[in-house]
Amino acid sequence: MDRQQGCRTLSGWLSVCLMLLGLVAALPVAAAPQKFTLINILLDGSNIWLPSSLMVKQGDEVELTIVNKLNEPHSFEMAALGVEEVIPPQAQRTVTFTAAKMGIYDYSDPLYRPHVGGQLLVIHP
Repeated sequence: MDRQQGCRTLSGWLSVCLMLLGLVAALPVAAAPQKFTLINILLDGSNIWLPSSLMVKQGDEVELTIVNKLNEPHSFEMAALGVEEVIPPQAQRTVTFTAAKMGIYDYSDPLYRPHVGGQLLVIHP
């Protein structure tokens, strides 16, 4: 093979490689999960979750780290999304789920009443 043929072959391979790199770059990349930390505290005699409201987009992967700062077990429930977790005293748990459907989803601690809960708002992407 002479020098000119070798250059054409190399040029052809480079073109194919660049085209493949362009295709790979165009592939959709999964978004990082939306991460939140919810903390259970006692305020003026009521158990509350802070923050009391969260907002994500429909289709988002959601990761909640649920922290119980109190000296007895507490639970976290978002029944409409099938999220239920009991958190031991002075411990934390992490739950993940996909916010598949738009809407407002309440969360609370069903082990203790009254317990001030909160809401997850799932909006259009």
